[in-house]
Amino acid sequence: MSTIALRPSFVGAVRGEALKLSRQLSLWLTLAGGVVLLAVIVLAISGASNLKESLVANPTAWAYNMLEVFGTVFQIGSGIFLLIFGARLIAMEYSSGTIRILYARGTGRLRLLLAKLFTLALVGIVLFAGYVLVVGAILALMILSLSGNFEGISQISNAFWSDLGRWAAVQGISMGMAILLAAAASALGRSLAFAIAASLAFYPADNFLTILEILAIRATGHDQPWTAISQYQLGPNLNVVLNLIEPARRSRPAFAAPLAAVDATHALAVIGAFAVAFVAIALFRTLRPDVLE
Repeated sequence: MSTIALRPSFVGAVRGEALKLSRQLSLWLTLAGGVVLLAVIVLAISGASNLKESLVANPTAWAYNMLEVFGTVFQIGSGIFLLIFGARLIAMEYSSGTIRILYARGTGRLRLLLAKLFTLALVGIVLFAGYVLVVGAILALMILSLSGNFEGISQISNAFWSDLGRWAAVQGISMGMAILLAAAASALGRSLAFAIAASLAFYPADNFLTILEILAIRATGHDQPWTAISQYQLGPNLNVVLNLIEPARRSRPAFAAPLAAVDATHALAVIGAFAVAFVAIALFRTLRPDVLE
């Protein structure tokens, strides 16, 4: 009578990672805090004195203003969320020592990493879809309460809906980079504390570097190499990529931009290079044969 050795499957690994996330109280508390923050923002916007007049006068401009506000909220909130819980999901095995148990049970190193990344990608998709549905419903109700009907929606130009699609694509890129950054930080430090700290510190430090570059330009009286450095930073290029791919309208970057002009191809190439670097770090450190932590 033969027996078949059962080995962990990829689907099972993804299910296990999703279960780990769902059982973290901090995740649900963070989501609840995000809902409260969103409610506060909606109340603040609803209290604006000229909200109805701006909607009636130019529905397209009103829609762009709402996209600026709620789009920036999602960009910041989703990034922080994925950086924290991405680093936590990937690095928790190293800090708790369970990584050795998982490997001993036959879970491949690469399979485990891919399962974690796939789970985080699913979380990002659900987070994005939920946010769009909730904010869309809020804005629809706001339009109804301000104008008494939904005619304002039909008056929004086609260009806005095209730009909304571009915004969604950029958010996907941004969330993907947050996940890869968390994976690289987790693999590099193999420590939960290091992974969360490094993930959360990367973008603020990257944006703050542009301030130091401006000061260096003023101190030295020379633009180079400071402007060139800023053109190859991840954060500033991510901040302006939406601006660069919009054909007509130019959105305002929420944070630092490169100190010299870049085009969309350059920005996307820099983002792609950082993505490859993060993947290489995560793979190299994951596939190393030693698991000593």
